[in-house]
Amino acid sequence: MKIILAKSAGYCFGVNQAMKKVEDALEKGDDNIFTLGPLIHNRQVTDKLEQQGVKIISDVGSARGGVITVRSHGVGADIIEEIAESGIELIDATCPYVKKIHNKVKEYYQKDYKIFIVGDRAHPEVIGINGWCDYKGEVINDKNSVPIDQKYDKICVVAQTTMNRGIFEEISEEIKKLYPEAIILNTICNATKTRQEETAQIAKESDCMIIVGGRHSSNTKKLADIGRKHCEKTVHIETADELDLDILKGCDTVGITAGASTPHWIIKEVINKMTKSFEEMLKDSEMEASYEETFRRLGKGSIVTGKVIGVNKNEIYLNINYKADAILSKDEYTDEDIDLTEEVKVEDEIEVMVTNLNDGNGNVEVSKKKIIQKKASEELYNAFNEKRLLEGSVIKAVKGGLIVDLGLGQAFMPASQYHMRFVKDLETLVGKSVKGLIIEFDKRKNRVIFSQKVVLEQEYKEKKEQETKAKDEFINSVEIENILEGPIKSITNFGIFVKVGPIDGFVHISDLSWARVKHPSDMYKIGDEVKAVVTEVNKEEYKIKMSIKELSEEPWTVFSKKYNTGDEVDVKITRIAPFGAFAEIMEEVEGLIHISELSHDKVAKVEDVLNAGDQVTAKIIGINDEQKKISLSIKELVAEPAKEIEVNETVYEDESDNSIGNILGDIFDQQDK
Repeated sequence: MKIILAKSAGYCFGVNQAMKKVEDALEKGDDNIFTLGPLIHNRQVTDKLEQQGVKIISDVGSARGGVITVRSHGVGADIIEEIAESGIELIDATCPYVKKIHNKVKEYYQKDYKIFIVGDRAHPEVIGINGWCDYKGEVINDKNSVPIDQKYDKICVVAQTTMNRGIFEEISEEIKKLYPEAIILNTICNATKTRQEETAQIAKESDCMIIVGGRHSSNTKKLADIGRKHCEKTVHIETADELDLDILKGCDTVGITAGASTPHWIIKEVINKMTKSFEEMLKDSEMEASYEETFRRLGKGSIVTGKVIGVNKNEIYLNINYKADAILSKDEYTDEDIDLTEEVKVEDEIEVMVTNLNDGNGNVEVSKKKIIQKKASEELYNAFNEKRLLEGSVIKAVKGGLIVDLGLGQAFMPASQYHMRFVKDLETLVGKSVKGLIIEFDKRKNRVIFSQKVVLEQEYKEKKEQETKAKDEFINSVEIENILEGPIKSITNFGIFVKVGPIDGFVHISDLSWARVKHPSDMYKIGDEVKAVVTEVNKEEYKIKMSIKELSEEPWTVFSKKYNTGDEVDVKITRIAPFGAFAEIMEEVEGLIHISELSHDKVAKVEDVLNAGDQVTAKIIGINDEQKKISLSIKELVAEPAKEIEVNETVYEDESDNSIGNILGDIFDQQDK
């Protein structure tokens, strides 16, 4: 019988980390170690921990001093805050992958996104995730539970780390139909994906598939479901005691995998039970080899944890539970110039990658740096798939572009992807911070292309959309005769532009004042706050025409209401002309005193009588409303002097007898007759 054990069977990284933190606390001798809920979904492990003094509590208030451990599933922000306020020491064993989800949920929730969580509503991991958005997230477990009654402007979708990838994709497609702009983050743990894919493959090759793990473990139940799809004879057990050996009869190949919370000692017990029942098969060398391989399959690229058994300045020797020890050189440990004996101690554990199974002396060569590079590459790949925004710095200018350090690794940014504008000298960009997306990722060629331009273009697009929306709302609220106020943005020969809300209003030079204006800059400067009344609105082109002078009554109208022909007015002489003098009656209203109206006497030159700046009293002798002209007179207020009559003293001599007596006598004589 051939046994195929999944490479991914057993503790995942997060569970392994949680267990190690609690075990370290036990080794330190900490008293009153509590776990907030079962540390992992495995009753045998939690029972064993309880025997060692680790107590399970359901709430922070149940702890009395000591240490509280937050399990790998994580908890809400409120629980973390409650522990901090209690003063109890915290061991945060939240899985790093779950912690990333917490950070993403918090980030987008603070940006007013509605959070959709794809997963099991009752699962502690989902409850913990929801706690980073004030428990206001929408939990979805199938495509039919996507909310359709209520529409949301902004949505961010995350997934439980152990979610079935196929179901997540189905739900994601349904969300995209209803919310095309939704940000969908595939937060399913890569280890979960690998475990599920490996289970499916082994189940296809096996006559019987055994799934080992807690009955309440979400990820283990999903493995059992996957196994049943591909192998009819699939069983789910918690311990070796539950394994019915009869099910193995007639099976040539048996596949085994285990959930993320299943310790290796339980897996080993299951295999031991199987092999003891088939002792005759164990004599078969092929079976022996198969059994040995279940616990350590090494190949180039394998990742193992080794225990330090020796160290010098340049090399570390590791026990990796293989037929040969491993050698970790200083160059494969770090790029820094350090003394390994000061950095590493015997019994330390180091995670490494196998680079060579035989160095020529029977030793295995391993690398720590390559694990870091691999994890960085995986993280970059995840960022590429999730279209995650990354920040970095330009470290070098090369032909055609830039090398950018993204923290996780380096990427190439073509010169055309730095900005929307062309940058001629790339050397000037070295040291600059950049923010963008990975737009191309080729694992085979180890090629990562980074772009800041795509982010700038999107930000510009969003900015323009926001500006257009603001303009629409504003222009639709503006009506003729509205009075608007704002600072002067620019001054031209023909008028001024005033910032009113999100658009610029225009005041023509003729609308600045009732008086004649030679240039707008004579009256205003950029930044001056002005008020103006709306006279025209073009909503299609977002144009507003305004008038400042319309805020005050036209001076001619004021004059017409106040004065009439015949009125006497005090005026100020403003300028002198050959034909008369112009006089200001009131602000912006002038009249003309014609030269003929200056005096009853003949005036040769106006300057002989008046000068600019003189204050005089005049009489309104004419008002032309149509042409807005006023005639004034000074002489009308002065009496005309009497004219002297010249008498000629010429003596006429009359030699005839034409005396009055003679003439009258003749008349009387004629009347008598």
